[in-house]
Amino acid sequence: MKNRRKKYSLKSKVWIEPEMMESEVYRSLSGKAMWVVQRFHQKMHWEERKVPGSSRKERIYLKDNLPFTYDEAIHFSISRSRFHTIIKELVAKGFIDIDYQGGCYGRDYSRYKLSDRWRKWGTPEFKKVTKKRVLQAGLDVQSRKKAKSKKGTENRNP
Repeated sequence: MKNRRKKYSLKSKVWIEPEMMESEVYRSLSGKAMWVVQRFHQKMHWEERKVPGSSRKERIYLKDNLPFTYDEAIHFSISRSRFHTIIKELVAKGFIDIDYQGGCYGRDYSRYKLSDRWRKWGTPEFKKVTKKRVLQAGLDVQSRKKAKSKKGTENRNP
């Protein structure tokens, strides 16, 4: 249990903009969804880069390539179905975008990036994005129904 606790432990602080916390869209989130947004902000990392034409370095926060796996969500008492719903909601409301869509295999997981689309929520300028469902070809319900009906008609005698 200690090993698992360390695996998901993050030592970085969380800083949420007051504008975000006071926004109507943020206040419309459930408590768990707010926690997930904060966790994404905690996962933000930074790197120092040289300023062109100067010997000075500046700190740049990188808001992309942020992993958040279903195992991690389960570790924090969020069920798989609830976590899926939260991610869909956060994408739809503009808090995160999908940087890389993982597949249905165990070691392939989605990675996200923080988004500022939430700032335009409820305005005509808001760009609507939805989380796409990813299934291996032929594993969705509609494909299976079609395959089943084909088998049924092929076995019939004319």
